[in-house]
Formats: sequence, C-alpha cells, structure tokens
Amino acid sequence: MKAAVVTGRRRFEIRELPTPRVQPGTLLLKVRRCAICGTDLEYVDSPAWDGQDGEDIFTPGEAVLGHEWVGEVVEVGEGVAGWSVGDRSVDVRGSCGQCYWCRRGLNHLCLGGRVRGTPFGEGGGSWSSMYGAMAEYVLRPARGQMKVPDNVSDEEAALTEPLNVGLSPVYEAGIKAADSVAILGAGHIGQLTMLAAKAAGAAPIIVTDNIKSRLDKALELGADYALNVDEGDVYEQILDITEAGADAIFICVRGADVLQQSTLAVRREGTIAIIGFPKPVELNPIYWLTKHLRIIGCDPMGRYNIQAMRLMQYKQVNCRPIISATMPLEDVQKAFDSLYAGENLLVMLKP
Repeated sequence: MKAAVVTGRRRFEIRELPTPRVQPGTLLLKVRRCAICGTDLEYVDSPAWDGQDGEDIFTPGEAVLGHEWVGEVVEVGEGVAGWSVGDRSVDVRGSCGQCYWCRRGLNHLCLGGRVRGTPFGEGGGSWSSMYGAMAEYVLRPARGQMKVPDNVSDEEAALTEPLNVGLSPVYEAGIKAADSVAILGAGHIGQLTMLAAKAAGAAPIIVTDNIKSRLDKALELGADYALNVDEGDVYEQILDITEAGADAIFICVRGADVLQQSTLAVRREGTIAIIGFPKPVELNPIYWLTKHLRIIGCDPMGRYNIQAMRLMQYKQVNCRPIISATMPLEDVQKAFDSLYAGENLLVMLKP
C-alpha cells in the first residue's frame, strides 16, 4: 500500500509499505479521507528534526501520521460481530461506542474500549498495524471503532475527532444558552469549537486571530465578532462587548502568550479552558484569586466523539465549510506546505 512517511523536518516521502493483515478482533479499513491536524503540523515542523532544542511535546522520527480520518471496512477479523464489509468507521479513541457508558455520553468511563498502548489490546500485533491514516489502509480494533451514519459524509466523518476536541471546552466549562464565549485562535480547532459553542446556544461568540481569512471564515460560520489581534487590544474589546468579561474563554492557539491576558478578559467567577498548547509564561495568580476563576485543561482524547457524530447526523453542526482543499495522498508535501504558508485552513487527504 502507499503511505506518506515523515522523513525529516517538513519533508515527506510516498512509500510502498506492507498492507496490514487482519487479525482476530480487528477491522481492516480502506482510508477514504484523512484531515491534517495542527498536531501533525507541529510534529513535522519540530526543531528536533535538525538537532535543535525546543519546547516540543514530541520526539520526532519517521512515521505515518493521521488521526482525523474515516475508513471503509474491507475485511472483518475473526470474532468481530456487528460489522460488515462496506461499513464506514471512525476511531473513537478509547471508548467502545456501544456500551451503557458510551450511549450516555460518559465515554471516559468506558472500560471496553481502553485498548490504547497496543494496536489490538490483548495480543499486540505487527508494527505495520499501528500506521496512522495517511495511508491507503489501516488496521484497528473493532471495539474501538464507531459506525458512520449514512447521512454523514466522508468529509464530515473525518472531522469527528477534531469536533470532539471542540466540544470538550463547551461541555467541561458548562456552557449554557446565552453564555458569552471568546475563542482565541481560529484554526480548524478554533472554528470547530466555535460551531460547538454555537450549537450549545452561546451568545455572543467572539473569535480572535491574526489571519484575516480565518476571521472571515469564522464570521461566515456564525461568529458574532471576529477580532484581529494585530489591530488593537482584543482583550479590551472583549470586555467592551461583554460588559463584564466573557463567561468563558477558550484558548485554541499554540505557542501564544495568552494566559495572563485571558485572566483579564474573563468575568468574575468565569472559566478559562485550555485546548491548545499556549506558550509557557510567568503568571500572576492574583487575578485567579480575586476573580475566583476556574482554569481547566480540556480532555482531547475521545470523550465526546459520539456527541460529535450525533450533532453531524442530526445537522446541528456543519463542519464541511472549514475544509479549504482536498488533495490526493501523493500531494501530501504540497498539502503541508500550503498549511505552513497559511494558504489553507484545513486540507483533507484522499488516499
């Protein structure tokens, strides 16, 4: 099978690799779409590739990336029930998608899906089984997969995982109808977070960024305000718009110095939810104390995948407008280059 292999800093090769072989308890899936995530961009751009020190959370090495994807079942392993060739699937990353807890939306309490750490839970498997989805085929444990409803497109299904990330601060901050929300960062996670907040009834929704095309897209998708950080003090503007500060601020940026400013722009007893990886900074905790703030780190590991799929199935959220380009797998280098250059918001690869 063809796969996109990271070989160096911002460098890819298309290689022929062994197609994974189905094993008991697994599904062999043909990848239909795979989105490029900000985490993929960070991995491929790590200074560690060139032997430089940095603040990276990754130790880079040759790899096949891709965790925002949808596949079609082409072979069903022994002992797998409820799946057929032709079914479409997404990875629910740590939950089975079927048990009592998952059906109630308490995916983090699911025990049946906790197969992370080995490719198949018990028994393990060959290294080729652990490929990411920037390849023609992937092999996954059946109990860690969720079926895609017929009325959800491939493009939408591939965004189940990042929409789950966007739902995380909405659920964990307890957003209610008419709560004001400021979203810092309008990359594709910020855009999906905005859609999730809108589905919850937040109003007004304020989005900030320094790229005009992203701010324009946020307004197109339903944000009430889009503020350019290069054109004035957006934190003062947030205070002006909300009168007392936002009920919640969602940090969806990487490497930006935003934590201290967020404590100024959130209201008393408000919530700051961290979704991205903001820059390490020295903070003055006096604002946390005097304003009685709640600062939370959000769970990105699959707790809200089922809710994300349901919102798309029942047309409460439309993720497709954030896809700015679809390219064949062979154009993976072009796709990443376009994202680094700011030419695209989100690129979908089609193996």
